[in-house]
Amino acid sequence: MRKALLFLVLGLPLLCHAATTQLEIKADKLRNAAMSAFEKDHNQKKALQLNAAALRLTHHLPETSWRTIENYDDAGLYYYESSKWKASARHQAIAVLLACGMEESKAMFPLYVKRLGFAFSKYRPGEDFAPIVANPLLLLKDIPLNLRANADLRRRYFKTIRSKPGTQASAATYLYKIKPSALPATCYIQPDQAEEQAVKSE
Repeated sequence: MRKALLFLVLGLPLLCHAATTQLEIKADKLRNAAMSAFEKDHNQKKALQLNAAALRLTHHLPETSWRTIENYDDAGLYYYESSKWKASARHQAIAVLLACGMEESKAMFPLYVKRLGFAFSKYRPGEDFAPIVANPLLLLKDIPLNLRANADLRRRYFKTIRSKPGTQASAATYLYKIKPSALPATCYIQPDQAEEQAVKSE
């Protein structure tokens, strides 16, 4: 019994790793199939369906995994091409907020913000996007986008508080409060030194 328990304890990390790897492979296949449907078949509806299936899988991965972020970014593109501006802005905003301060997504972060700017220019034409570029964390308080309703963002940024129902018949409600400790210190676009030097030389 002792040996079996020891084997289980030692083997559990390997089983978890294998399960995670399989999950990642399935998510990658769905993401690639969605992009193929979008680019080759010009079928946004199918792309969004495959993308939604991929997001259901990546929900079992860390919320800051590049796979999770890329699927939200892709969804932003598919909704944009379908002229669904709010949905595009919402998914791009989720990608930006999940990528904030993450080393793995550092190279792509400026592009995510740029794509969010495209979506915002359609969703809220005339609105100054500069404050969001300077501090994307402002999106966490964007009431119309209702980003705290997203499960992946809640995992990273919010503390769930269960409110007691007023009566026995009332259903419990939940409040989502931002966790200050979860806010990254580097959620902004680092200026490109090469571009700065080029501007100075001119």
